Amino acid sequence: MHSANLLHRDLKPSNLLLNSECHVKVADFGLARSLDKKADQQPLLTDYVATRWYRAPEILLGSNKYTKGVDMWSMGCILAELLLGKPVFPGTSTLNQLDRVMEVTGRPSPEDIEAINSPLAQTMLESLPPSKARRLRDMFPTASDDALDLLRNLLQFNPNKRLTAEQALRHPYVAQFHNVDDEPVCTRKINIPIDDNQKFSIREYRNKLYSDIHKRKKELRKKILQSHHNYYYNQGGSQQQQDPRAQARSDGQSRHSSHGHGRDSAQAQQYQQQQQYMR
Repeated sequence: MHSANLLHRDLKPSNLLLNSECHVKVADFGLARSLDKKADQQPLLTDYVATRWYRAPEILLGSNKYTKGVDMWSMGCILAELLLGKPVFPGTSTLNQLDRVMEVTGRPSPEDIEAINSPLAQTMLESLPPSKARRLRDMFPTASDDALDLLRNLLQFNPNKRLTAEQALRHPYVAQFHNVDDEPVCTRKINIPIDDNQKFSIREYRNKLYSDIHKRKKELRKKILQSHHNYYYNQGGSQQQQDPRAQARSDGQSRHSSHGHGRDSAQAQQYQQQQQYMR
């Protein structure tokens, strides 16, 4: 995802789907956005994203030029929840959330505040009373040293100090699960067709994104239908004018008839699979 220059911006346990074979899929890309790598074209991003308990400090402090680090913070919160058995930062408001965060990360240094890139950061932090720091070892007494090290490097107040996705995958805590061959990297950048420099409400974000997905699916479905129509037309005979789905049923009943019919059946079966994928 990050290799495609894409931010999810709403990572949380309920958006991670796990099946009986322990295959994980990330769900709900309704708030996902593209990032422009050029510094002078850095898009303005809304600060009202991510569920509060998994929201990175820079978002809590009103930054609208954040990075992939916001997703890595969320991953740190998810890891902490797995180790603890409950949310680690269950804040009741933005300021309470910041207070809970700093109990773990400590008060940010001037360098950390500058990295947040928000004019509101200093004022908001000064409004919070001093809090007593909590040690990760005390919070997670049964966690391994490697688990705490990974957690510590994900829950960094300064986004520039957090591990990247690539670095996290190479961490000793997850080394036994790390498999380069099963961790594909996107070779192109994905651009979501929404103006990154214009703010929308969450509902508008979702509606625009899902509208584009629906449009693209219709275009792809039309392309597949046209492809199969051309195939049957070129084959000649009465079958060329039939609905490919009807042809699939017919071919399924007569696979044994001939080599030619077998070829048509395979083509129809491929069409059915594509149609099932498109639903």
